Amino acid sequence: MSLFLALFIALGIGLLAEHMGWLKPGASWAAALVGGLPLWAGGVPAALAVLFFVALGSLASRLNSSSRDRAGRTASQVLANGLPAALGLVLGSPTFFLAALATATADTLATELGSRSPRAWHLLKGPVESGTNAAISGPGTLALLAGALLFAPWAAWLEAPVWAVVLGGLTGALADTLLGLGEDQISWWSNDLTNLLATTLGGLVAVWLAGAFAA
Repeated sequence: MSLFLALFIALGIGLLAEHMGWLKPGASWAAALVGGLPLWAGGVPAALAVLFFVALGSLASRLNSSSRDRAGRTASQVLANGLPAALGLVLGSPTFFLAALATATADTLATELGSRSPRAWHLLKGPVESGTNAAISGPGTLALLAGALLFAPWAAWLEAPVWAVVLGGLTGALADTLLGLGEDQISWWSNDLTNLLATTLGGLVAVWLAGAFAA
């Protein structure tokens, strides 16, 4: 499949996602990149992995009445969560691709389900209201673990080391919580930057683990 056709197909799906309310108006071009590049570089299985992440995250947001993403995600959110994964696959690493998606999925589920917990804990503030940025909770932690594990079958399908993808996803999602502390301390630090760094880290950790233990 040509790159142009892959981007065109992904743009169509992005426009449909806008219509369904999964994306904010004008975010379809970002979806075209995040979905089109994997379709071109990895074929239908890779594109389905992206759709799985998007659908799962959107469903979790819709089921959480207090979610800030319930009305759809912006272009910058789409790129922060999905572009590192897409570029990793273009550069030839299904392991990076899936671990970055696992990171984004684990973080999304932890945020959406953790915010419904009766209590949470913040590294700098101690006990806080659930939904506080960079706070952790029991349900959120379990959701984080489940989000990473959900990419084990995808890793098997795309012939990437399952354990490296899962551990990379867990590491990236945990790092997302720590990186989130920067949002409270640094004026220009945004949640999109946190997500971008975390997904990239999750992919890099998975690649490093796969290489280190394969040698």
